[in-house]
Order: sequence, then C-alpha cells, then structure tokens
Amino acid sequence: MPAFVTDAVVTQTRRYGEADRLVTLFTLERGRLTAIAKSSRKPTSRIRGATETFVVAKFEIAEGRSLDIIRSAEIINPNLGLRDSWTRIQLAGHVAEIANKITDERFPDAEFYELIIEALQKISDGDNTAVIRYKGRILNNMGVFPDLTGCSGCGSGKVRGDVHLDVHGSGFLCADCADESHVFHPVDMDALYILTAVRDGAEPIKSYDKATWDRAEDVLTILLQSFMQQNLKTASAARHARSTENDRENISSTGDDINPVQEKSEPEIQ
Repeated sequence: MPAFVTDAVVTQTRRYGEADRLVTLFTLERGRLTAIAKSSRKPTSRIRGATETFVVAKFEIAEGRSLDIIRSAEIINPNLGLRDSWTRIQLAGHVAEIANKITDERFPDAEFYELIIEALQKISDGDNTAVIRYKGRILNNMGVFPDLTGCSGCGSGKVRGDVHLDVHGSGFLCADCADESHVFHPVDMDALYILTAVRDGAEPIKSYDKATWDRAEDVLTILLQSFMQQNLKTASAARHARSTENDRENISSTGDDINPVQEKSEPEIQ
C-alpha cells in the first residue's frame, strides 16, 4: 500500500465505529482529503492528539482503495489558544467550514493552505479581524472581491449615503440604481471603509466598533455564499460568538467534542 508524508491541518472530524475517526485534512501538497484514523479515540492512541480539530501536524498517510489511512502523525502546532475560548472555537470552525466547502478534493493549493494556517493562528492569538481578512483574501484571490470604486450600475464614483450590495454584479449600487434594479441591501460608508482596508491588507483609517466590523463581514459572507451557491452553517454562530465574546467559559475537551462542523451521522465506507 503506497504512502506519502505531508503537512496538514485538521478541518473536520467525525466519529466512526467504536474508536475510529474520519478526519478531513487540508494538506500542503494534495489539497483537501479525508482519511480514517483507526483507534484514534482511544486514550492510548499515539495519533489521538494530532487528529483533533484545528491541529496542524505532519501526517504519514497510506493510500487505500476507498479511503486513505493515517499511519502516524507528529504535531507541528496544536493551536492550544483556540481551546480555552468558546468564541475562538466558533470562529475557527467557521474558517474550517469555508475551507471544506470552497475547495475541491485533492486539488493542491499551497496558498490556500497558508491562508488557513494563518487565520487559525491569528484567531488563537486573539486577533478579532482574522476571519474577515481570511474571507477578504479568498475573494480577492478568486477575483470576486466587490468593486469599491463606485456604483457598478451608473459608474458614478461620487456616491453619497448608503449604497446597496449587488450580489450578482459583485459590486455596489447607488440608491437610484438600486431602486431601478429592485435591489435592497444597504451598506453604510463606514463598512465600506473597512472593506477597503481588508482588500488592501491595511488597517482602517480610524477605529470602528464591533457592529460596524460585523456589517462589513456580513457583506463578504453573503458574497462567499453566493459564489459557493450554498449557505455556511457556522456563519451565524461565529457572528454571535464574536459579538458576545463569551470567553469566560473554559473548554477542556477533545477535538470530537468541540468540533463546530462535526456531523452526527456516521458515513458508510464501502
């Protein structure tokens, strides 16, 4: 049975059988794949820690006929800072869900791998802007970040007051064009300033409150969901966790128990 070694981050786990896990990995060399980690839920398993959600590790993986098998693993970064905060767990789960849904299986993308690693590390370090910057860079890299230069309808660069998000046009409409197009999704200018900073990888020209950052991130979430043509199940939980910042609740459990994107049903392996 041929095998390969790769760095990877665990983006999802599912319980399988009495003691196994199905582990979704985003690997450096081979993109996203799913492998079985046999007996990894046993307390004595040598790969137990490395197969927990959000852990970055070096994996030895054997290629199976229907499913790859994790032979061994060595932890590179456990991202322990995520596990003492419910808020950070929810944000990390949101990052992981986006990675799982927006990428194709076994399609190598080293740049996207680094994006995930960076976002999880920043969340672990307490950076409240990590998720919006992650979303912004994804949209930017895919060429679908909204045009912020003016109205995408009439082309006017001198728009006053709120503009309206044009999801299908990947831009914004002035009030008159929005009315003509029957589009109503208002976005205020402060949120646009934040989006401009996110696009440019810079800091906003002034400080904004959490509500304004949330409104700016909502725009990117809508565009991501439109691009993927499916909803992000963790989006509302991540938004709520970020706005309430319920960091007082300490978590002391395994990756199976804190996995925000864990599926309850056990898939069948042929």
